[in-house]
This record gives sequence, C-alpha cells and structure tokens, in this order.
Amino acid sequence: MTTQTPSLPPVIHALRLLESVAPPLAAETAYSLWVRPGKRKPVHETERYVMEHARRSTIRVRGRRVATYRWGTGPRAVLLVHGWQSRAAAFAPLVRELRAAGRTIVAFDAPAHGESSGLRTDVRDYAAIIAELGRQHDGFEAIVAHSFGTPGAALAIRGGVRVGRLVTVNGAADFEYLLQSFAHKLGLSGSSVLAVRRRTERRLFRGTTDIWTSLSATAPLPVEVPWLVIHDDADTMIGLNQAHALLAAHPTSTTLVVTHGLGHNRPLRDEGVLDRISTFLLPAFQSQP
Repeated sequence: MTTQTPSLPPVIHALRLLESVAPPLAAETAYSLWVRPGKRKPVHETERYVMEHARRSTIRVRGRRVATYRWGTGPRAVLLVHGWQSRAAAFAPLVRELRAAGRTIVAFDAPAHGESSGLRTDVRDYAAIIAELGRQHDGFEAIVAHSFGTPGAALAIRGGVRVGRLVTVNGAADFEYLLQSFAHKLGLSGSSVLAVRRRTERRLFRGTTDIWTSLSATAPLPVEVPWLVIHDDADTMIGLNQAHALLAAHPTSTTLVVTHGLGHNRPLRDEGVLDRISTFLLPAFQSQP
C-alpha cells in the first residue's frame, strides 16, 4: 500500500515546472499574479438589497474609472475600504448597521475590482481614491478598512486625509508580509521571490523610496488617530501577527480586539464585530451635529 501525495493546484504545479526549466518566465508569471487581483468577486444575494439602494457614481483616479457608492444623507461621512479580491458589497451588513446612526456611508470598488475599470491595482490607487473622496466629503468621521484596505487607508492618512477614527478588520500591516505570504501560498523558490521583489520595485514603484517600509501600515502617521484593530485568530489570509505589528507600531492610539474562529471575511458579517465597530465609532458620531 502506498501513500499518495495530494495533487497540487494547477497554478502552483505550473510555476514549479517553470522554475525548473525557465526561471525568468516563472518570475514573470508570478509577478503578473502578484499585481492582478484576477477574477472579480460577484455581489452575493444577501448583499444585493443594500447595493441596489446605493446612490452610484464614478470618479476617475490615476487614469481608471472608479465606481463609488453612497447611502444616507448625514452631514459627515464614514468611508468603507474593501480588501484584495473583494468589493464594496462586502460591507453590506455594516452599511445597514451604520445607517441607523444617521450618517452618510461611502464606499468604492478599487480598480480591477467590482464595477471599476482596470486589470491591476496597488496601494497607491487605494490612497488616491480615499484622498479624492476625502476632498468631496471634507474628510471622514471614520474609515473602516478590511484586509488590504488597511495599508491603503494608512497611506491616505499619511498623505493628509482627515479622519476622526480608524477601524481595521483583519488588516495587513507590512507590505513585506504581503509578498512573503503570496510567495508561500504559491510555493515560490527564493530566487523567484527575489525576482518578484525586484520587479515590484523597478516597475510598479519606481522612484518610491523603501517601499517595503514606507507603504506599510506600520509607518508613522502624522497625527494620532484612535484606531480599533480587530483581527481573527483563525484568519489564514492575514496572520494575527499583523494585528500585533499594528499595535506595536501605534501603541498609544490603538485598541486590539481578537475574535475567534471567524476567518478572514466572516468578521464583516458577525453581529459581535459589527457591535464592536458601532460602539467604537459612537464618540465620532456624537461629536458632530
């Protein structure tokens, strides 16, 4: 009797084969996967009602058409920032929760996501979109970001976007972590990881100094923003160590809440998490007319 080794997913099998026969092609293929979100996530049936009642518009940011959504008519805005391979609709439960506070809720589909144009995106797109929406709404009472939205929100705040409070859910802290996590999931060799790293520096962020530090959410903010970090201990996409990295980088302004057994996306639908967010944002709501 022999023990069979589980078959590898096709993309991992193909990359390992390429690494053995054509390392430059393997690196180029891996880089393409690294910068492209890929197949767009559809709107789930449970999200449809909320999205159908959004006021939709578009803005152009960094040459791409960006779909934006708005609910409510309050004098101040709360911005919702989705993660990688997601879309604004993922926040449907939170939209329902926050609308009860009588505030305007704003969200967007990042380039290459949802109804926005493009095939690729990066953290600068997120920051530029947040900055443009911040100009339209004269800053935000609060920003709530999920996963990859976390470094985008932090970069926008470092760029001058005014925000009263910040909530991140299963947020990525370090840009370097994102690359290493991506490489681990694909089983990339050390040489392929280095090649992807160098391509990222030369092609995507040419002229940006020390991208692995300066684009991370652990980089210093210009002002202290009350920050609620929510992270689940069963998240296999973004490890709990990223929440501790955020806490270590912003110790005086950050509150860490660890949830259990929800994974990467379920916290956005969990009643306990929604209550935590609403309670944390209440002072921001009460401070405005």
